[in-house]
Amino acid sequence: MSSNIKRHNHLYNIYNTIQPDSIIALDNHPASYFIINLLNDKQVNVSVVTYSTDILKYLCKNTNFNIVFTSGKIDSGLHTITGAEVIKKFEQLQIDYYFCEANYLDDDANLYQIHEDIAQIQRCLITRSKASYLINYPALCNDDHSQKLSLIGQLV
Repeated sequence: MSSNIKRHNHLYNIYNTIQPDSIIALDNHPASYFIINLLNDKQVNVSVVTYSTDILKYLCKNTNFNIVFTSGKIDSGLHTITGAEVIKKFEQLQIDYYFCEANYLDDDANLYQIHEDIAQIQRCLITRSKASYLINYPALCNDDHSQKLSLIGQLV
């Protein structure tokens, strides 16, 4: 499996190729809700992997999708489940598509997260996925290194 994230300007085409019984991973981003609604409206039942408590709640209320989650440390401020238990569970999975959100992008197309615990999960999901796609436009990194950033992957 690849440790790179694909640069793709036509994500809608990708969303439409997701087959029933696929395993998809979603970060907490508005595009994730679009993907959920699109698949649900088309009655494409999938299994969803997420560390986002907001995505979990939305899936439970609005779909009949299978949900893959695990125990871990709940961060109510970030609406996430993090920790070694999460990574251990996700390392066992074979994910078809991961729709990833990054906070920052540098000149070398490296993607960064500002929270190390989330970056660890994202690196795991990228590694365990057949294909990973960036679903947002990250801010560009500048030369100010006052904020510690955690590498999650590289656009290809």
